[in-house]
Amino acid sequence: MSRSRLCTIDKSEPTFGHSGSFRISACCVGGTIFPLEKPDQYGRMSTMSDIEQDKTKSRKPIPAYRDTFVHFLFGSPGNEPLLLHFLNAVLESDGQLPTQSVEVRNPFNPATFITEKWTILDVKATDEQGKIFAVEFQTSERQAFADRMTYYGCRFFGGQMFQGTACSTLNAVIAIAVTTFEMFRKLRSIHNSFRLMAKADSSVAFTDKLQMHVLEAAAEKIDRISELPPALKAWINFYYCSHLISEEAMTTLLQDQPIVQQAYGKYQQFNRDERLRALDEAHQLFLHDQATDLEESHEKGIVIGMGRGKLEEKVDIARNMIRKGYPVDDIAEMTGLSSAEIERLD
Repeated sequence: MSRSRLCTIDKSEPTFGHSGSFRISACCVGGTIFPLEKPDQYGRMSTMSDIEQDKTKSRKPIPAYRDTFVHFLFGSPGNEPLLLHFLNAVLESDGQLPTQSVEVRNPFNPATFITEKWTILDVKATDEQGKIFAVEFQTSERQAFADRMTYYGCRFFGGQMFQGTACSTLNAVIAIAVTTFEMFRKLRSIHNSFRLMAKADSSVAFTDKLQMHVLEAAAEKIDRISELPPALKAWINFYYCSHLISEEAMTTLLQDQPIVQQAYGKYQQFNRDERLRALDEAHQLFLHDQATDLEESHEKGIVIGMGRGKLEEKVDIARNMIRKGYPVDDIAEMTGLSSAEIERLD
């Protein structure tokens, strides 16, 4: 391979959740190669198609970047230390001081998660100073995602304002997005942060109360993971590798980060829990149905819009003919409008 990527395979490299039937043989992270599957007694490696065909032995794990799992991981009571560690890993990577405590504002609720996640972020939390953290995982590459991220950041910042509130009391909003695709091809790093800065001098900040952090856990940049601080490196490895490599390999990969190891334990628990897997499946079906409904509504709107456009054109023609003194019968013949419709326009 020309570059050190996550997986080595026979023909091409898989994207998230799309490895097809290629033979995945090893995982290369930070110069270390981990086998994805142990060879059988004949020295043969299993392929993805082999695993798919034998679901009784092994089921495809839900990725650690799936929104259902992320909300379970960071939103479940007692898991605050995991979220705190992840947030501080991002802050450390950006050269900021760590926060001391964190409180989740949208805790994980299995009873309502299936439909609620359509409109909320994966995680919303505040720290001891009142700073607001908005965390989202994005797996679909969309042109408007940056706009959406900006909207949520500004919404949370402005949402602190109440009647009589002094602007000086507004707390900082730190929006964090983890993407499974490359979002900024011109930027080398996996972690990029953004603020409102002066165009003439980028060292001059307009305000430090609105920050955007993007972590690109993408195949195009994973070979640069060694450039990250150890804590954030472990989290990116966790999100990227957990569903691809063996438990033994993941344990080795995270051996110096006990908190991220705990997160991996939660990940294994999630994938073994039939109720949580069913919840994820129901949630994915809900999102699919919502997307289908939107697409059908959009197509229907286009048809209706075309119909309305033709009707408006006929009305304009009819009005022009009325002004020029054409008989109603002639106007009806030319436009297809009824005599009653034409008389109402007069």
